[in-house]
Amino acid sequence: MSAASALIEDRRLRILKSLEEMMDRRLNEEVLVRMIAASGRPIDIDTLRADLTFLQHQDCVSIEKMPRMHGDLWVVNMTATGERVASGVQRLHGVARNLMF
Repeated sequence: MSAASALIEDRRLRILKSLEEMMDRRLNEEVLVRMIAASGRPIDIDTLRADLTFLQHQDCVSIEKMPRMHGDLWVVNMTATGERVASGVQRLHGVARNLMF
C-alpha cells in the first residue's frame, strides 16, 4: 500500500469516527472539515466531499443537501454499516481498519 492510499483510508476512517462521536451520528460538512483538520489531517471541502461520496456509495453514510445562498450545505448521517466500519466490526476496502476497540 502506498503512503497516499494509507492517508486516504485513514482520513475516511476519521470521518466515520467523527460521526460516531455525535449522539445522533450526524454532522454538517463544515464541522467535519474542522474536526478532521483538528485531528492532524489537513482537508479541504472538495476532498471531504469526494470522501463522503465514496462513503455514501459504500452505504456508510447518507447525505442531505441543504440549499443555501452560496451552494448546498451537505449534512451527513452515519448508517449502520458506517457504525460497524468505524468500530472495527466490519472491514471495508478503502477505509482504514480501526485498530482501537
